[in-house]
Amino acid sequence: MDHVVVMAGGSGTRFWPESRARRSKQFLDLTGRGPMIRETVRRLFPLLRRENVWVVAGEKDAPHLSARSLGIPGRNILLEPEGKNTAPAVALAVARIARRDPDAVIAAAPADHAVAREHAFRSVLRKGFRVAGRSGRFVTLGITPAHPATGYGYIERGGPFGGKADGVFNALRFTEKPDLADARRFVRSGRYSWNSGIFIFRADTFRDRLSRFLPEVHSAIEGAFRTYGKKEFTGRLREAYRRMPSISIDYGILEKEKGILVIPADFGWSDLGTWRSLHEFLGGAGENVTFGDAILLDCRNALVRTDRGVVAVAGMEDVVVVRSGDAVLVCPRGRSEDVKRIAEEVRKRFPHLS
Repeated sequence: MDHVVVMAGGSGTRFWPESRARRSKQFLDLTGRGPMIRETVRRLFPLLRRENVWVVAGEKDAPHLSARSLGIPGRNILLEPEGKNTAPAVALAVARIARRDPDAVIAAAPADHAVAREHAFRSVLRKGFRVAGRSGRFVTLGITPAHPATGYGYIERGGPFGGKADGVFNALRFTEKPDLADARRFVRSGRYSWNSGIFIFRADTFRDRLSRFLPEVHSAIEGAFRTYGKKEFTGRLREAYRRMPSISIDYGILEKEKGILVIPADFGWSDLGTWRSLHEFLGGAGENVTFGDAILLDCRNALVRTDRGVVAVAGMEDVVVVRSGDAVLVCPRGRSEDVKRIAEEVRKRFPHLS
């Protein structure tokens, strides 16, 4: 059967001051349609049974993870003792799913991305399940680039995969966040897609590659799951996480894997990585986007959000203004990446605001 693992362990510091240690980006309502994680889970239901949707997050995030709100069984919410990046998170979920469904085909997807055309997304995901299940290969969804972005990873396509899988290609190489000149060259070539961060694979394929490429993660997870269903499991899992390295699935497995397939697609995707990308997702060129009680006078291309009080902005262009609780952010839209550095400085100087 088909399953989706929603990875919800990130912090999203580029969305400070709304994103804080006690409430990470995936639990924020950034688009006006509810918390990002709930939107991510909701758009899967027309495709999957609710018991086949899983969420992996940290124990610290438990207060934000209501099974009733997400619409999935409580047993499908898997809590990591500590954050160790995406490879251990997916390994934990695959080990749990495989005990119920050894023949599972699994998609791993971030909890904090936005999709404008959900029907198209589900159509591509359905195709990905079919290709991964039949081929036994890793399949990734590539996004047709709208512009030469430097904040995304890129996937170069090779020749068609062939067979009955039209629109599926061999992935030649992955490039992380190129400079502007390379990004422009990639887009002009027509051979590249943005990396959506969504990967699909059979459970047996993943476990085989985990044992080969990340044996320390594999042995730790398998050792803990030998006690699954017993009272000592929680302690064994905690000890397993202490021993495991912190490593992403990209670096730990996919960079070493041969024969990865890519399905180019366009379903209105955004990783919502910065305040700027949120503004671009919600508004057209030159448009102002506001949340809360905001007054804008002679402004253009501004994103203004406030969760209390009134925020007034006059005569400004390409600006981000965010008031959240007891903190305020003001920066040019083009400096949105710098918010991560601001969040780091806040943590050092004003830890109660981080």
